[in-house]
Amino acid sequence: MKAGNVSYNFENDLPDTIPVFPLTGALLLPGGQLPLNIFEPRYRKMVSNALRGEKLIGMIQPDFNNAHNDEGSPPLSDIGCISAFQEMGDGRIHISLSGVCRFKVIEGMTINTDYRQCRIKPFEADLAEVSQGDDIDRDAILLAFKIT
Repeated sequence: MKAGNVSYNFENDLPDTIPVFPLTGALLLPGGQLPLNIFEPRYRKMVSNALRGEKLIGMIQPDFNNAHNDEGSPPLSDIGCISAFQEMGDGRIHISLSGVCRFKVIEGMTINTDYRQCRIKPFEADLAEVSQGDDIDRDAILLAFKIT
């Protein structure tokens, strides 16, 4: 899978741990695009740190059962999408994410950052697919997440 100027062809082309951005109702699949305006300070910091490093974050849904963990944050769904991006803004960060591949959360990391990070397992089969996601019924997929 190519995202911007970088190709991700194998699982070991991706990091084991990524910062994650839980965002209700946002669905990004491999080959898809998702423009975002990042304004919350902890997520601006997350994006800035990712820009200095791997230029990857994980888009993931919060768990739909609305439970909260000890820190008051909702638990995360098990599956998300690794996303590559480029900086496009001023003080705020306007980014356009490119879906690279789905991932499974192995564990949430206890790391001293304002934002969450997870150890992940990429879906390596997604790296070979060329789908642009235009034929995806996003509403049906979000409904399936809510049912499980």
